[in-house]
Amino acid sequence: MTKIRIFTLLLSLVLFGCGAAPGGDSLDGANGDFGLPLSGATQNNNTSWSLFKDGSYSSSQQTFQQTLNTQDASSAELADAYAGIGWAQVKLTGSASGMDSFRQALAKNSNQPEARVGLAGALISKGTKDEITEAVSILEGIDPNNSNFTFYDRYKIGVSNAEAHALLAYAYFVKGDRTKANAQMSIASNLDAQYSGTTVDQIAEILQFIP
Repeated sequence: MTKIRIFTLLLSLVLFGCGAAPGGDSLDGANGDFGLPLSGATQNNNTSWSLFKDGSYSSSQQTFQQTLNTQDASSAELADAYAGIGWAQVKLTGSASGMDSFRQALAKNSNQPEARVGLAGALISKGTKDEITEAVSILEGIDPNNSNFTFYDRYKIGVSNAEAHALLAYAYFVKGDRTKANAQMSIASNLDAQYSGTTVDQIAEILQFIP
C-alpha cells in the first residue's frame, strides 16, 4: 500500500468518521421556508433531514425514499432526497456507500452542495489519480471560479466550510499542485476558529507527513 493511499484512508476516517469541527457554518431556513406553501416533497425532505440531525439515519433514509416516490417532486427536491440518502448511507456504512446516491443527486441538480461534498469525499477516500482529479472538479464546482467558496452545513452532515476547503487542499496536494493546496489550507485554517486539535488541524498534519 502506498504512502498516499495510507494517508487517504486516514483522511477518510478523520473527515467522515466524526462530527463537524468547531467553526462550522449553518444556514437556518435553508429549505427555503419563507412563509410560502411547501410541496409534499419538500415537507417530506424537511422531516427526513430532521431525522438525520437526530442521528436516526435508517429512518431518515427510508423517509427520503418517499420523496423519490412522489410524482410531483421537482428535480431540486429529488436531488435533496438523493443527497440525504447518500449521507445516511455514509453515516451507516462509510463514505463509499453513498457514491451512487450522490451521483444521482447531481444528475437531478448539479448545484446540490451536500452531494458535491459527499461525492468528493468518497472519491478521495478511494484514492486513485482519476478519482482525486474528479474530486477536485466537484469541489471547485461548489462555486466555480471562486477559490474562497462557502459551504454551509445546512443539515448537520458533519462537514464545515473549513473542512470542505481542507478536503480540496488535500486533493490538490495529491494531484501535485502544492500552491493551490497551500492556498486552500490557509483558507481552511482562517475559517476554523479553534484550529488546534480540530479536523482541519489533523488534515494539515497529514499533509505535512506527505513528501
